[in-house]
Amino acid sequence: MDAIFLLISLPLLSIFLILTFLIIRIFTGKFINNPDYAPVTGTVFHQLLYYKQLHDYQTQVAKKHPTFRLIGLAHSELYTTNTRNIEHILKTNCQNYLKGKYREEIVADLWGQGIFAVDGERWRHQRKLAVSEFSTRVLRDFSCSVFRKNAVILVRDVSELAASGQVIPLQDIVMKRGFHSIFEVGFGIDLNCLDSLSKRGTEFMKAFDDANELIYWRFIDPLWKLKRVLNIGSESVLKKNIEIIDNFVYNIISTKKNLLAAKPDCNAKEDILSRFLMESKKNPEIMTDKYLKDIILNFMIAGKDSSAVSMSCITDATLDQMHYLHAALTETLRLYPPVPVDGRSAYEDDILPDGHKVKKGDDVYYLTYVMARMPFLWGEDAHNFRPERWLKDGVFQPESPIKFVTFHAGPQICLGKEFTYWQMKIFSIALIRYFRFKLVDYTETISYKTTFTLQMNKTLLQIFTGKSINNRNYAPVKGIVFDQLFYLNSLYDYQTKVARNLRTFRLLDISHSIVYTTDPRNVEHILKTKFDNYAKGSYHEETVRDLWGQGIFAVDGDKWRQQRKLASFEFSARVLRDFSCSVFRINAAKLVRTVSSELEMCSNQGIEFKDLLMKSTMDSMFKVGFGIDLNCLDGSSEEKGTAFMKAFDDANEFLYMRFIDPFWKLKRALNMGAEASLKKNIKIIDDFLHSVISTKKKLLAMNQDHNAKEDILSRFLVEREKNPEKMTDKYIRDIVLNFLIAGKDATSNTLSWFLYMLCKNPLIQEKVAEEVMNNTACKEGNIDANVDDFMATITDSTLEKMHYLHAALTETLRLYPTIPLAGPRICLGREFAYRQMKIFSIALIRYFRFRLADEKQIAAYRITFTLQMQGSLQLCAVPRTSFNQFHKA
Repeated sequence: MDAIFLLISLPLLSIFLILTFLIIRIFTGKFINNPDYAPVTGTVFHQLLYYKQLHDYQTQVAKKHPTFRLIGLAHSELYTTNTRNIEHILKTNCQNYLKGKYREEIVADLWGQGIFAVDGERWRHQRKLAVSEFSTRVLRDFSCSVFRKNAVILVRDVSELAASGQVIPLQDIVMKRGFHSIFEVGFGIDLNCLDSLSKRGTEFMKAFDDANELIYWRFIDPLWKLKRVLNIGSESVLKKNIEIIDNFVYNIISTKKNLLAAKPDCNAKEDILSRFLMESKKNPEIMTDKYLKDIILNFMIAGKDSSAVSMSCITDATLDQMHYLHAALTETLRLYPPVPVDGRSAYEDDILPDGHKVKKGDDVYYLTYVMARMPFLWGEDAHNFRPERWLKDGVFQPESPIKFVTFHAGPQICLGKEFTYWQMKIFSIALIRYFRFKLVDYTETISYKTTFTLQMNKTLLQIFTGKSINNRNYAPVKGIVFDQLFYLNSLYDYQTKVARNLRTFRLLDISHSIVYTTDPRNVEHILKTKFDNYAKGSYHEETVRDLWGQGIFAVDGDKWRQQRKLASFEFSARVLRDFSCSVFRINAAKLVRTVSSELEMCSNQGIEFKDLLMKSTMDSMFKVGFGIDLNCLDGSSEEKGTAFMKAFDDANEFLYMRFIDPFWKLKRALNMGAEASLKKNIKIIDDFLHSVISTKKKLLAMNQDHNAKEDILSRFLVEREKNPEKMTDKYIRDIVLNFLIAGKDATSNTLSWFLYMLCKNPLIQEKVAEEVMNNTACKEGNIDANVDDFMATITDSTLEKMHYLHAALTETLRLYPTIPLAGPRICLGREFAYRQMKIFSIALIRYFRFRLADEKQIAAYRITFTLQMQGSLQLCAVPRTSFNQFHKA
């Protein structure tokens, strides 16, 4: 009996002592009542209560406290909507706000030394390369051709679905089409996931998604390190996914290197990987295959949009003329930013422009999603979808990147912004040209996916210790981080509610405070003025490392700088721009045909557009990123490619859960639960990526003059030749994966929110359609033109004319930012993203009129790294023209 008593009482006593220690630590040193710090609105655990409405919860908080804190175990988390703070973080003092070792450790396993995983020299190196590439005309032209091609495919796919009378899974279609584009622009390799049953490509995509999801969960799983050591649970799954990813990317790098070696003068150097491989020759010690892998993988994270060959479809002139389309897309990005929340870790003690103090090690977040709903920033109609806010006399008028912070600001502003707009415009033009859309069920409310557990409440006392809770020098404390568990299904809405009263507030954590802010002054301080003081941090790095590796989203310092340099160079390259545009146009046309085919099969039913958009952008991302035809949209993807896509999504979801799972390290050590799944997904991702890298290296070695160098992977492999010691296959894998993370969801998510808002605002949809008609071949009366011929008219000049489209997309991004919580480093792929969104939007709106299948549907979001729409997006598409023009003669 005594033995039984001891067996029961000793573990209980140990648990009690541990919990007491954690509770005391949470509340110690957080300056909770110190007015010098942002007000504390709770602990970090409070957000679990609002998880399914997290961004809406944050919006409510921010209306009262534009800057507020949540206190955690080791530090505070500060959230802000104050533009002064944001400019301070992203620009003025950006050197003080880094990713941090915590974040780098978390994502390093998957993101490696990619630009999203590192700080310092590596970040500067990759950023410099990216700036150089993204500014080149060849990359612009190459990417546009890819976007146009994918737009054609997108239209074709949507047409097929619409014609069948089925509900169109638009987000999935666009996401996969974007993945296709990123492979072509990024890697210059055809995955043939759809047309040639590319099993490895499919497996890679699944592993990539799964691994990123598992990496994300490291941020909430306190046991992830233990689980990784024990190879159990989600960590076991993550490890397997990373292996799949690494193998795939290494195979691509190897193939591309072989191709470049065989044909050094070929136009294969249009893709990003080829250009990076060329760059690696200058510094082979640094730019090893591993480094290249990390860089490319980070590019995949950044921009999931892919397709096939070059094609001078929708021109720049066409896109530039569509101001209303640009406005509509921008409005979508405003309301539904791809990343609704972003944050960094303070390198040193700091004082934000709004007067609130930040302690070294505190996490600082700017609430992109919440800021879009702040009347003090956007007026009393901030919640409304109104592209006209971006227009003056019909011409698009951009806002300050500090106020419209969807693409970040300061030294880390998104290099791929124009690429995103290009693809979105091309896809939008293709879809809207041929279809009208509506929600299948207007009464359906899209809810968030609840994944947080209340188990984290056991560390309450530590959260409230040492956080200066009543110190007015710090942001007011709203609660503890675990409070957010109560708002899991609407976390961002909860934050919005809080921010209405507290523009900057804190949640207390065990070791630090988490500061949230909607004050633009704070945002500028973090992203610009004292940029160097706010990094990702070691906590973040540790949480995401297994999946993100040393990619740009996982690291700070030199690794981040190197990848940022590389990315800046690549995204500025004309060849990548042209290649990606051609991919976007092709995939947009394919999407139109898919919608048309769906209509032929089920004309009276809704089409699930979220899935269509996801597949279409995935195709684009793979084509641009790897030069691979993933072919997700038409369903002919190879088994490995399909497995990769699933592993990629699952891994990122598991990874996100690490941030709220206090036991993720233990589960990783024991290889159990979510960590076991994450490990498996990471292996799938690694195997797939290493295979892609290897194949690409061989291809480049054999055909050095081939146009495989158009894609991002090929360009990174070329860059690797300059520094092979650093840019190993593993590093390239991390870079590529982070690139995929950045672009996989951004375009498809925004386009899903964009179409949803167009359905909710039919007059705006028709304004976008009118602008498309007035600035494309439709103006000359060629209404019955073949979709491929139509997409060929969407040039850069066309996109630049579409101010209303640009405004609508920007308004969407304002209301639904890609990352609802964000931090330093302005997005390099901003133009890249806009280009893809515009092209896709033009394609869809040119051919279809959309409405919700359920007119009463209220869309909700999932709580993940990016602002994904929860559930499906069921739309009814009405052709603006006859079906016979969707298909080639």
